[in-house]
Amino acid sequence: MKKYIRNYYEQLHQGKKGSKVSGVINGKSLAVEFGYPDGLIDRLPDEIWEEFLPCGNVLPYLHTKPGDRVLNLGCGSGVDSIVLRLRTGGELTIVNLDAAISALIKLRDLAKRFSPGPGFDYLCADGDCLPFRPDSFEWVILNGVFNLFPEKGQLIAELYRVLKPGGVVAGADLCRNRILPGYFASEPDAWAWCMSGALSRDELSKGFETGGFTKLAMVLENMDEYFDRTVFAFQKSFFRQD
Repeated sequence: MKKYIRNYYEQLHQGKKGSKVSGVINGKSLAVEFGYPDGLIDRLPDEIWEEFLPCGNVLPYLHTKPGDRVLNLGCGSGVDSIVLRLRTGGELTIVNLDAAISALIKLRDLAKRFSPGPGFDYLCADGDCLPFRPDSFEWVILNGVFNLFPEKGQLIAELYRVLKPGGVVAGADLCRNRILPGYFASEPDAWAWCMSGALSRDELSKGFETGGFTKLAMVLENMDEYFDRTVFAFQKSFFRQD
């Protein structure tokens, strides 16, 4: 499944036929719906929104300060990174990480037009085996990415490892509001679209709390009979009690 999901997003960012789900509204419309800053939305060209498929707006949970390091894990087209850079200037280091090299190539080419300058980096790697030393970041963005990982505990352990004490994961994804029909478990496209890997909100909280995090926020908005759009923030505890 992991290989399928990576190939799916490689095709998505290459613009190949059949790689998108029909009927999904475009990223710019989602950004407006989710409350991204109007002025920043208008500054970005339409092409940058084409593969932007967020589950929510994580920016209100990123209270960065000069010198902070931010990891955008599963950055995709990198809109969150670019908007954050435009909002804060060059005072942050932002590492854009994705398993799909085509996403990083597109982001790099688009970002050049906004002169991100130093401290705007790109890395192709797996999220459940992050190539960073412990305590490397103050912030992790996880927008529409958490549900792509079958082994949630491994991902949470890696997030805990690379975050500094007090660091925050600001994420958005789908939470299931009931038991899913059995066919979801074996449907690869449903995995790629963050449905099959969805947890309930209680499971999501318990997973992070078991992993050494404290819940800061969880906001749910009903989407349909099975799923709620969910924006969440968890803070790495300063002292972990195992």
